Amino acid sequence: MADTDDANAINRQPGSTQMLPDHAMMVTMNDRLRHVLLVGLSPEAHDSIAPALHEEAFSVHTVDGSPFVLDLIRGTSFELMVVAHPIEGVAIEEVVDAARCSGSMCANVSLLVITETQHLDQAARWIDHGVNRVVTLDWPRARIWQALADLLSNSPRVPLTATIRLELPPELARDAILLQTLDISETGAFLTGFRSLPLGTRFRFTFPLPGMDEAVQGSAEVVRRTQAGSEGIEGFGVRYLSLSNESRQNLAGFIEHHA
Repeated sequence: MADTDDANAINRQPGSTQMLPDHAMMVTMNDRLRHVLLVGLSPEAHDSIAPALHEEAFSVHTVDGSPFVLDLIRGTSFELMVVAHPIEGVAIEEVVDAARCSGSMCANVSLLVITETQHLDQAARWIDHGVNRVVTLDWPRARIWQALADLLSNSPRVPLTATIRLELPPELARDAILLQTLDISETGAFLTGFRSLPLGTRFRFTFPLPGMDEAVQGSAEVVRRTQAGSEGIEGFGVRYLSLSNESRQNLAGFIEHHA
């Protein structure tokens, strides 16, 4: 963790939020807490995010959009960043570059962008370039909080190559399609195949687990797409929206055994 002699550096209290001054370049961190940075959020966006981060495990830091925040991001380790788009005072690409550049303390941060519906397509383009998830202000709060929970989840992933059957909305496909799982967890899976799906696409699915009589069945949503050129693989990540009780139990047992 990065230290600083700046008089405005702040040790955050568990479960609290505080605005950091623009000139605070780094924050002295307490390693026992999970540190979250909110960048340039409007009051409405802040109200949509903050209630999900009020547990004692979180220390939430809030900054306005300005060039000063780029040094803060490069020099301080955060587990999660939530960034508004559009954002005043700094471009979204500058924020992403500061987080993902070589030597950045936030190179492995989970980065969520919150935007309005009219800016969704523009923001979604960054999913393949350093942003992990995009949500919009008009989503139900439960859906926004689930996106946060997904990014903060420590659920282990287990490699699994299995054929997965997807039942898509009729406007995308009349018949079910078959893809492959690359890995699975208790909260989602990564899929590959001949086809990618738009972000936010919801579908029913079925796939087998080795050694299990019953297939895993449920519904899921596309939350991430990769870019073959930069990530070396083409596919998309999904999170489960619902699972049958038996599927949930089978997944948990399989992952516990193979993790």
